[in-house]
Amino acid sequence: MFGAKAASGPVAEAPAPTPAQIQAPPPRAAPPDKAQAKAPRAPADHAPSAKGAPLFDYDDELVLQMRTEKGGFEDTVIAYGTRAGVYLPLGALARFLDLPIRVSDEGHFASGWFLAENRTLSVDLRQGKIAVAGKERATETGEATAFDGELYVRADRVATLLPLEARADLRDQSLVIRTHEPFPFEQRLAREAARERLAGRHHNQGPQRWPREETPWLAASVPSAEAELRAVSDDQRGTRGQADLRLAGDLAWMTAQAYASLDSAEGLVAARVEMGRRDPDGQLLGPLRATGFALGDVASMPMAIGLRGVSGRGVAVTNAPIEQTSVFDTLDLRGPLLAGYEVELYRNGILVGSTAKPVNGQYEFLAVPVDFGLNVLRLVFYGPQGQRRAEVRRISVGDGRLSPGQFVYSLAALQNGSSVLGAHGAAFQPGQDYGRWRAGAQLGWGINPALTVLGGLAWFDGDAGRNYLASLGLRTGIGPVALRADAGIEKGGAYGITLGGGARVLGLSFTAAHSEYRRGFVDEVQALSAQPLRAVSEAELSGQLVLSHRGNGLTLPLAARWRMVDHLDGQRDVTASLRSSLARGGVLVSSAWELTSTSAPGMATSRQLLASFDLATLSGSRWQVRAGLGTRVLPRPAFASAAVEVNRRIGEQTLVAATASHAFDNHQTQLGVSAIRRLPRLTIGFDAAVGFPDRSYAAMVRLGFSIGRNPLDGRLFLARPGLASSGAVMVDAFRDNNGNGRHDDGEPALPGAAFTSGADVVQSDRHGQAFLGQLGSGTRTSVQVDIDSLPDIALAPVTRGVEVVPRPGRIHVSHFAIQALSEIEGTARFASAGSRRRREVSGLAVQLVDAKGTVVAQVRSEADGFYLFEQVRPGTYHLRVDPDQVRRYGLVAQDSTAITVTGDGRGARRDLEVSAAH
Repeated sequence: MFGAKAASGPVAEAPAPTPAQIQAPPPRAAPPDKAQAKAPRAPADHAPSAKGAPLFDYDDELVLQMRTEKGGFEDTVIAYGTRAGVYLPLGALARFLDLPIRVSDEGHFASGWFLAENRTLSVDLRQGKIAVAGKERATETGEATAFDGELYVRADRVATLLPLEARADLRDQSLVIRTHEPFPFEQRLAREAARERLAGRHHNQGPQRWPREETPWLAASVPSAEAELRAVSDDQRGTRGQADLRLAGDLAWMTAQAYASLDSAEGLVAARVEMGRRDPDGQLLGPLRATGFALGDVASMPMAIGLRGVSGRGVAVTNAPIEQTSVFDTLDLRGPLLAGYEVELYRNGILVGSTAKPVNGQYEFLAVPVDFGLNVLRLVFYGPQGQRRAEVRRISVGDGRLSPGQFVYSLAALQNGSSVLGAHGAAFQPGQDYGRWRAGAQLGWGINPALTVLGGLAWFDGDAGRNYLASLGLRTGIGPVALRADAGIEKGGAYGITLGGGARVLGLSFTAAHSEYRRGFVDEVQALSAQPLRAVSEAELSGQLVLSHRGNGLTLPLAARWRMVDHLDGQRDVTASLRSSLARGGVLVSSAWELTSTSAPGMATSRQLLASFDLATLSGSRWQVRAGLGTRVLPRPAFASAAVEVNRRIGEQTLVAATASHAFDNHQTQLGVSAIRRLPRLTIGFDAAVGFPDRSYAAMVRLGFSIGRNPLDGRLFLARPGLASSGAVMVDAFRDNNGNGRHDDGEPALPGAAFTSGADVVQSDRHGQAFLGQLGSGTRTSVQVDIDSLPDIALAPVTRGVEVVPRPGRIHVSHFAIQALSEIEGTARFASAGSRRRREVSGLAVQLVDAKGTVVAQVRSEADGFYLFEQVRPGTYHLRVDPDQVRRYGLVAQDSTAITVTGDGRGARRDLEVSAAH
């Protein structure tokens, strides 16, 4: 007969039986013991190798952000790091790549195929054998191991199993997958990109992955608070107290944020107040369809030519896409920075900036260049006691062209550098144009798929009084090359013109531009100053340098930049830089070379070449080391500075650190020690430093905590710092016994379920609650449940994930309904006319139809007429035979009676009977 295996979900069409084809089947074997199949596995104490020796344990756990080298797909994976390398879960990797490879036998066996059904893969750790595409070999020592029901493979050996490379970068907690052959998901991405190019869109939006859950806006919410209290003593200012306070929440149906820094000797030394909204979907302010607006302490966007972006008190509104930009633009990144913290900025794995000096409580990275395609910006924060955390932002970068008819605007008016409360310390030094007002409008319009027009108009206060600036720009392209042209003119006739181009070819991103200025035009975007210019030329090249194609491969990310600025007074400044980062052998090494040359009429040319080298051990160990060396190569080779930091984790909640640094120019040495203890609801830290030979000293005790309101029970709670700086989600996980998707009275909470967002993974407590914090502001964020963490394999969520748009001070509530899946089985029989005998029929297309009339699954009966629907969610269903099959072969089949599937996991049985139409 037909003998098709039962499967849950649609299957490929196969020939249907005819009445004449029915015959008696052989006896059907008994089904496997379902109770045994559903029994939850017990976690192992350690991961044994194929020969039984432990390779790692839970203390070696790593949380990696997994992505493909070309972007488009992202996920989070739990790996384990040892001195031998990083071990990756084969089952999770296969699911990420959509490969039909299954892991069984508590992680000791895996089988399936990849890319083509004749390219099979089998890993048998009990027998110590691996077979790839029919070629069998013995497993090597330490190559793979079973742990906690999963099969783990060392990252450098994944390439021997699949046509890809898996490169773990533990400094930024990422796992990059580089494929050697086209995988199905890559082919789908290529088709989507082609469709978007035809539509005149030059970024890859992709479909929304998870359903959106909205956080309701309130007239006033209980604000979340974050505080750090410090007792400080040093040789400069003596003993004093300090405090930083942040508040955030809803006010007047907007996000309200406030920051204040106080000093017992100087009073209020810094403050920020801001209100507004952000919406990545662009649904703000009615017909304006804004993506964001703010009033208070705000920031403006830089113009294409002329004025740079600044911050100050005022108002700003825009409908520019939050997560997209042009390759010809630069980014201004700002965010909260706690006192004593240092933040590093990585762009696509390359260290491009670092700062430890907050500006009014914020870090600032200004005029950051971007590459074509997906730019992963990772901000890594280092605390004074060795704390470390990372934030990731993803920006899609196109060629600057807009879709036909698309209109983009940005409006801002603000007082440069001034805050709403006007607070600053005694050592405050006002910057250039401090307190001067400036206002501007920037517009963009997609004329057609090939041409976009930009325009700008601004007025600002200068040394000579009120000034005006108008700009006009074009964005187009020829083949893979994007082109730009911008012109600006100021009051009085000063003007400037910029021409440039960019492309991404063979994996390399390249941009170049040249600007000419006349009559004293000031271009702050190029010079970051108010000095009149004569010309500016610049070029940037970035990409991956492949050093080895064998084994696990070796790639070196590089970013090179060159700029030449000619000032109106004849001064010429030339800068050239080369940056790179390389992770190898458990160590990340970053290097930067920067050459500067300054010349002016009547003066000798001054040249300086600086080189810096940074080293850090990767995550996964209780010991962490950071070291840096700064050197001066020109005009005379010499060491400039050296520093080392050693951190030691004691248990899960205590971290101690020791630091040493030396400045060779002034022969100053500084030694420091610090410690931090993370309590369940707050953190306590201590750090001290002494300097020689000047005998300087500093000591500080810190107490940090957050106060929030649990939206599920309304109670206030204490938490670690970070609650008021960004959005959060409170997950409510429960057993949905009645299948309605709501947490009704009497339905039990579900403890122990793992939820993830980015690199953060938390488990629900005994109340079924899991808290995910520091999710950012105004950008799409997904929260997902790890199905493997559910206590029973028969349990499944109504949805695996949800999408939220977090905002500071608000804790979004997401109810995750977990349902017990059931099975519906039966036998299909054929009734012959005039006979009482009922014979089983194979190949019958049986459909499962829900209460709305939707076909949710289809299977085919086996040789003995048996059919089985697996993983059926609670609800009301009925069975029917595929109507097309009924029509083609002249069958008569009656729909079954209603089947009610409850949330207790008990299955149901219904038989079907068909006959020949008369």
